[in-house]
Amino acid sequence: MAGGSIEAPRGSGRPRLFRRLVIGLFYLTVLAVGIGSPLLTLSPPEGGIDIDRALFRPLETLDRPADVAEAAVSLPHSFRVPGAGRFGGGLYRLEFDYSPDSAEPWSVLIPNYSGRILVRVNGTLLYDSDWTHSGKIATLIWPDIIAIPPPVLQAGANTVEIHAVMLFGRKNYLSGIYAGPDSLLRPVYQQHRFLLVMLPQLLFAWQFAFSVMLSIVWAVRRSERSYILYAGILFFNSMSNLVVIVPESLVSPLVMPLSNLTFSWVTAMLVPFAFCFVNRRPPRASILFAALPVGINAAFLLLPPETFHVLNWYVAVPVAMTLSCVALGVLFYAAFRQGNDGAHIILGATLLTLLMIFHEVPILYGAEGKRLSINPFSIPVFMLLSVISTILMWRFAAALNAVDQFNAKLRREIAEAEAALRTSLAREQAQERAIALEAERSRLTRDLHDGLAGQLVSMVALSRRADAGVSDFGTAARKALVDLRLVIASMAEVGDDPGMMLANFRDHIQPQLRALGIALDWQMHALPEGAGWSSSTALELFRLLQEATMNAARHSGADRVRIEIRPTDDGVRVVVADEGCGGASDRPGGYGLANMRRRALAIGARLAIVSGPDGTRIVLDLPRPTVPSDLAPSLS
Repeated sequence: MAGGSIEAPRGSGRPRLFRRLVIGLFYLTVLAVGIGSPLLTLSPPEGGIDIDRALFRPLETLDRPADVAEAAVSLPHSFRVPGAGRFGGGLYRLEFDYSPDSAEPWSVLIPNYSGRILVRVNGTLLYDSDWTHSGKIATLIWPDIIAIPPPVLQAGANTVEIHAVMLFGRKNYLSGIYAGPDSLLRPVYQQHRFLLVMLPQLLFAWQFAFSVMLSIVWAVRRSERSYILYAGILFFNSMSNLVVIVPESLVSPLVMPLSNLTFSWVTAMLVPFAFCFVNRRPPRASILFAALPVGINAAFLLLPPETFHVLNWYVAVPVAMTLSCVALGVLFYAAFRQGNDGAHIILGATLLTLLMIFHEVPILYGAEGKRLSINPFSIPVFMLLSVISTILMWRFAAALNAVDQFNAKLRREIAEAEAALRTSLAREQAQERAIALEAERSRLTRDLHDGLAGQLVSMVALSRRADAGVSDFGTAARKALVDLRLVIASMAEVGDDPGMMLANFRDHIQPQLRALGIALDWQMHALPEGAGWSSSTALELFRLLQEATMNAARHSGADRVRIEIRPTDDGVRVVVADEGCGGASDRPGGYGLANMRRRALAIGARLAIVSGPDGTRIVLDLPRPTVPSDLAPSLS
């Protein structure tokens, strides 16, 4: 419900009607609570003397009354002060009767007042509110109880003088006064102190802590600008009552008056916050709203008090109220035109706050015969801020819950996809093994047909010749056997190590050279790691090297053949060399060198033949071993 909207399906009238009934009931409940809030009043003391009449005259200085006649006023009472930076105060003179028969200590209870007060009983100064707290915060209402020492009291009539001073604001307020036994008045004082002092301390400290928490949330979710904007609103609202949290003696003298101006920072953030809360981009002109708090604070520091007073009350306050109305208009549109439930809740809380403040503010502006029920600013405003804070935290929790649900769904889908992929991979691997087996079978058939089958055909042809001897059959059989061994050697299981493949060729060719009385000088350097050659490539390579080696053994006249294998930048180089008579060249009717070139071309190698008086060198540059070509389809 936080910030989101719930839309009924089109064509479904019943859910839409139910939604309208719920919204209507919500606003009716808000109106009922707001209108009935004055019924929840603080109870007066059960005993003591209720002093609801006083003689009043203005003060020129803290200790000097104006030269005007006293006027009778009813309590509670409020009077207009000259304005910011100028002295404004009044002297209240009250009387009560005291009977010396009572041995219990007496006190004077002032349930509610604003600004600063000095209390004298029978001319003796008993209390100055500056001893305990600041009177410079225009929106704070204080309770106080002043114990009267027994020597100060006198039998019969006793006079109480209260000097009330307001240095910042427009009205000074003083509630009804009670005099009586301390045991009867103090419980009421403690009740008022909890609601008017202790509870605001907790609430404003909570606001500051919550602003830090929202700032941390915004640092994690930078896209949620409503969090940082509302963190600023909470911060400046808590700073507006700094005196509740921090003793005035610990801060600069300018801090307390300036804390009364933090309302400008709060209202400057309301419009951008409202847009961000309903998921709309704030207008670019919102940056100009910062001119309001900057201008107000600059005017307070630079302009004369009279000029600042006019600008503050007749320019800044109306602008702040206008910005508040714009923010409410944004929320109103989102609530009633877009179905934003979070906006509905904020509007309801705002309406309730305004109704509660509406009942209390007239007391501060001179209304008589009313009893202040709660702090007219701290509690209702905090209630509104708490509702918005709850909505934001609900939205954040809902976002985390949505992320968790999405992650759980994603994990399930990934697990299902992995299972499907494993099944598909097993199926593909089975198909690939079948394809690879068929390819190997075809290759083996081709190699046997091209090699062994050719030798057998030659032997059959020899058997039909009358002049063929046993030695001819033996030679053909040996060739067939050599070729068969080459096929088998090329298929030996040596993994993906090309060095092992070539070493396998050495094991094959060395016995043949030994039978011819030729020594083999085998030099193989470490080859780079990687996939080996395929069986078909290995067979072609073995046949090429077989032919090169046997040619050197039979035709060079040398007694040693050297085979050197070493890595190069782009592959492997194999050199077959002898120190014989040389003279290796293509001859008419000869197929040896041509077959070697054909086989080199088939495996993608470069073949160079250098033959001279000092011997013959056959250089074969093989490409770097890669994935076997006959298995390539299985990896595509």
